[in-house]
Amino acid sequence: MNETLTVLNSINEKLGLIVNAMNLDKPAYVKVAEQTLEASNATVEETVPVVQQNEEAQPASTEETQTNEIVVGSRVTYTGEDREALFGLVGTVVDLRNAWTVVRFDDQGSDTKCRKKDLSLANNEQPPEKTEVEVAEEATESAQEEFSSGLMMESTFDEEAAGFKFSEGSYKQYRDIHAIYSDPKKTEGNRRYLRFRAQNLVKGDEVAKEMCHRYLIGVQDGTYLNEVRQ
Repeated sequence: MNETLTVLNSINEKLGLIVNAMNLDKPAYVKVAEQTLEASNATVEETVPVVQQNEEAQPASTEETQTNEIVVGSRVTYTGEDREALFGLVGTVVDLRNAWTVVRFDDQGSDTKCRKKDLSLANNEQPPEKTEVEVAEEATESAQEEFSSGLMMESTFDEEAAGFKFSEGSYKQYRDIHAIYSDPKKTEGNRRYLRFRAQNLVKGDEVAKEMCHRYLIGVQDGTYLNEVRQ
């Protein structure tokens, strides 16, 4: 019995010590550490938004900015109105010389100095890949359009306009307007030039302007029809 009371008293004393220990204040070094941690967290919370704002305010990188500028290696199209022979040609910028931009146009052996204002960046984006179904649908639509266009051209083709020949400028080397429009080597550039002449009076040549207009209407040039409808 006495032994049991002794054991119980010992347990009671230990429990009392544990309770007292739990009620003791935190050591000073623990309090200092907690205060320092709280101060650091507050500083971080104030700093993070400022850093994020600075990152958002930073300008785009040089590489991103240059994607919209003409630099060496850019693919460009000549869109100036002063040099007919170059209009619509596409080439690559090979050098920058003060006020001049040196371009090596496709299918031409020599380099040409151009004013930057007369050049436009060519569209170098690659079209997204198409599924077999989309390719088949486009082929069907294209065939239908060609068939419809062929029927329409038979009734609207303007023979007189097609046979018109430029009397001056680099395009006088062609037999007639139809030959300019149909040249497989310079298709896009030539057609762009005819559309330009159809909408603009160059050196007072009203006949050339009228013939270009009539020809493009006759062959149902889709790009030109969209331009004149706007």
